[in-house]
Amino acid sequence: MNNQYSSYTGLTDTLLDKINIQLLAKFKKYNANGNKLYCAYMTIGQQYENELLVIGRQPIYWREEFSTNELLKMGEEYIFRTKVRYPALYGVDDLCPLSYLSDTAIHDPFCACIKEIVLKLGICRDKAKWSSSIALTYLYKVAYSSKKYIGEKPQQIQLDYCREILDLELFILKPKRVLFLTGINHATNFLKLPENLNINEPVINLGQYNFGSHKAKTVVSINAQKYLQNNLVDLILEAFWEG
Repeated sequence: MNNQYSSYTGLTDTLLDKINIQLLAKFKKYNANGNKLYCAYMTIGQQYENELLVIGRQPIYWREEFSTNELLKMGEEYIFRTKVRYPALYGVDDLCPLSYLSDTAIHDPFCACIKEIVLKLGICRDKAKWSSSIALTYLYKVAYSSKKYIGEKPQQIQLDYCREILDLELFILKPKRVLFLTGINHATNFLKLPENLNINEPVINLGQYNFGSHKAKTVVSINAQKYLQNNLVDLILEAFWEG
């Protein structure tokens, strides 16, 4: 594991953790209509060297799920430690917390798109271990484990917390490039965008975007499932390569 991440994970009482716990507390009495929940934490590949942070809309693959009843009974701190933070550090094995992406890329457009970008940008040349070179997070941290998209109400419940969390993640990770694979409509809840921006484009180049705590070359892309993969990858690469 890289030194930067090791030094961070040695801190057990961080602001980032506190906000995540506060976020979970907001869902203790949430009516999930029988759906179990995921709560994702930023995940850092063992070979991450600040080259690329990928941001998805909400977690689809996560090691641990929980019910609102478990959250109410066990408490938000327990759920955070065992089902949120621990999986983010260790994933499903001891190799790398993002190793599952390599297998998932075979049949998942989101992962397949990231893989092609990582390889073609030259961030990693090992096709088997490409996922170890990135960091991954999500706009919305709490989602249904059934893979159904959460609705507007649970998004609003967590929005302010998620904005704070993303800001801290950027400060900690310090990526040179940021890729939103979320679609522009969801990204606008987290970004201050120019009024004259053409949001109908599948890929939007925001240049060296100032997040406040960090500046990075930033590209916002349409959901990878809604566009031809090769075309989308080419558009994203072109945006990253521009000026």
